[in-house]
Amino acid sequence: MDDSSQKRDQGMALLMALLFISVALVALGALGSRLMNQRLAVNQYQTYQETFQALESATAMSKVELESGEDGAVGMEAWTPTYSGDNLPILPDFDESGMNWATLPEMPDVQMGAYAVNWFTDGRDSNGDGTVDNNAERFMYTIYAQAEENGLVRRSEVIYKGGDVNVWRNAIFAGSGQAGGLINGNVSIHGSVHLLGNDLPEGQTAIAAIDLSGTSLIHNNYGGMPAGLADRIPALETTPFQGETIESLNANLRVKNGLVGMSGNSEVGEPNVVGNAIKETMDGTFVTDGWTGNSVIDDGDRGDPTAVFSDNGWDEEYDLGDKVPFPLLTDDWRDPDTGARTVNAATGTWYTHEEYFNEVLLADAAIPTDGTYNGSITLDAKGTAFYWNASTNQQLTGAAAVAAVPGVNDDYIQFDPDTNVLKMNGQIRINGNLSFVGQGADKTVNYTGRAAFLVYGDIEVDTN
Repeated sequence: MDDSSQKRDQGMALLMALLFISVALVALGALGSRLMNQRLAVNQYQTYQETFQALESATAMSKVELESGEDGAVGMEAWTPTYSGDNLPILPDFDESGMNWATLPEMPDVQMGAYAVNWFTDGRDSNGDGTVDNNAERFMYTIYAQAEENGLVRRSEVIYKGGDVNVWRNAIFAGSGQAGGLINGNVSIHGSVHLLGNDLPEGQTAIAAIDLSGTSLIHNNYGGMPAGLADRIPALETTPFQGETIESLNANLRVKNGLVGMSGNSEVGEPNVVGNAIKETMDGTFVTDGWTGNSVIDDGDRGDPTAVFSDNGWDEEYDLGDKVPFPLLTDDWRDPDTGARTVNAATGTWYTHEEYFNEVLLADAAIPTDGTYNGSITLDAKGTAFYWNASTNQQLTGAAAVAAVPGVNDDYIQFDPDTNVLKMNGQIRINGNLSFVGQGADKTVNYTGRAAFLVYGDIEVDTN
């Protein structure tokens, strides 16, 4: 092989080597670019997922705050809602000063926030019915949430419809069960009934939490109320229902544990009547164990009652889980309108019901020296007249009790069995039992005034 041929072979080998190197570099570059793009895609997907999870977390935290009676603001407490010309919210930017964005320990790089708008107090026609902040907007909320990570911002808008499950807003609220049922007999109840049946054994379906018999009823209006009583109470608020504007007690029947017994002509709600001014049907019925009695058709399951008239039928089970326990005097006191708690400055902890009654309500009275009645009080429709003034600690019986004239700001109870009238005012503390009793046909007690009783013993009501 001559030198020229050898040089040609060497040149070809070099060319081939350069070619293979170039191809390898292109392949490696493409692979690197693909890996980089995949990495970027994975990071973007992770960011997308984390901001979405933060959105859900912020919304859930806001919802929990609302359920606890707070304002529902999470990391956006400093924001005041503003809206664009097309009625969309103008949410704050994440670099806006004055904001205190929230984070989660699992995702420290993700900023998040949420803000709840109460339709009933926002000064806007939120439901588009032409009226601002009317009864139809009560318990309606919009939660605006947003989250940011690495410049990616995600926002959400969630609408919730709430309900008032405050135990004090029920005609009947009961916790423990007992032999014979929590409520038993011929009764008429107007308003919500909420029974927990805490002490009723699970699975023992022979035990009823409530047993409605005869002409017993649970109604969603004031129909049938005596005129003398109806004249003394405020008119009900109105609400839209099936194209009408009607009065309603917003009544629900909830039974967490135990059957509902229905016999005779008893009924829960009434058939809807078009054209009148009241709501006949219940707003909702939620019964876990089901129905029993001679007004219930046995379907091999939970039973089909023949006289339950409710907007959601009768097959819905109890819907509140363990959110609503029976209230105790040792529970945190909450404002009856907002649900907010109050700090006891002396202890730095939340006021309990008992502390608030004794230290705030009594201290706010014109005469803050109100005492406690030590012993039991029995008000008998056939017994002796009774008077006790908590502000002066004066106790009288008989004619002197009837003749007593308390001060205008005194806290007192005064009962005259000849007229069966109980007068009362203010806060009354009794370190003993309180009993209302009657005999035969004389079992009606009429009362006047406004008072709150804190009884450290038992309360017995055996009168009308």
